[in-house]
Amino acid sequence: MDSDILLMVEGPRGEADILKFCDQVLQNQWLPVLLKGANDQIGDCDRDYGNHMGGTQWLWFLVKPAIAARCRLQAASVWESFVGVDRWRVNYWGKIVPENYKHYRHPQVLVYQFDNGQEIECIGVHLKSKINLNRITRDADGNLTGKYIETALKARVKLATQARNIRHYVNAKFNQLEAPGIIILGDCNDGPGQDFFETQYLFFDLIQNLQGDVMLAEQYFNHGLFDYAADLRWTAKYRDAILGLSANDNPLLIDHILMSQPLCDGSFPLEVNAKAGKVEHEIFERANAGSNRKTSTSDHRPVSLTLTETALV
Repeated sequence: MDSDILLMVEGPRGEADILKFCDQVLQNQWLPVLLKGANDQIGDCDRDYGNHMGGTQWLWFLVKPAIAARCRLQAASVWESFVGVDRWRVNYWGKIVPENYKHYRHPQVLVYQFDNGQEIECIGVHLKSKINLNRITRDADGNLTGKYIETALKARVKLATQARNIRHYVNAKFNQLEAPGIIILGDCNDGPGQDFFETQYLFFDLIQNLQGDVMLAEQYFNHGLFDYAADLRWTAKYRDAILGLSANDNPLLIDHILMSQPLCDGSFPLEVNAKAGKVEHEIFERANAGSNRKTSTSDHRPVSLTLTETALV
């Protein structure tokens, strides 16, 4: 892959390590877009630079040196100002008393500016994982019971509220600009359609929360893989213990790129045309030829989107 802009998900924690990665692994063919204050020093990887990232898996935007001057990272405080909150109240499934929740890995916003002053905002996300380490238990009728189902449903509600918070930010942008250019990309840990829990308990799917309401067509987001080959439209394979599926029999589309309508209608110097998105299966398998589970680059396939110059350039 030779993308101008890369979103690294589950990247190293802190500036020192991402700078080292770009130097030693990428030979500085891509550079991280850093959020810097007036008194911040490169290498202070134990500080929070306003990214509001938690844990050890950080999100990084890496860009080609030739376009680095066009790119800036937006402080998380701007996001929270537009949305109005830095955390929100959630009534988990069947619960009367709400709890507070927030982004554990705060979305990162890269702003790319054209010569004519127009800007594209790339919202990088890594949403809540659905990993469940509790033992599967069932009652006499085969219904799921206990901590496993409580954890599974709580994780999906967290996912849904994170997606809803992203849409609140998107809505704020449409209240600021008539036709904002926005791309949402990253690991959403869920995909289109409804799995067992969403079909039987929750009755919604995550992508609907991200794409928006089709009745508000101007604010509806297109999916980058909408017209990509159906049999290749997956990015990871995991075993499903509930349905009894092996990993090979359970391809999942959980990594996404979505874009606002103005990026599809020629309103910007770059636009998304038909067949612009793909899952990079070939590149992934070339890079991992001869690898095993411990040495593979990732358990996810990368997704790419090509934007083409328009007459506005």
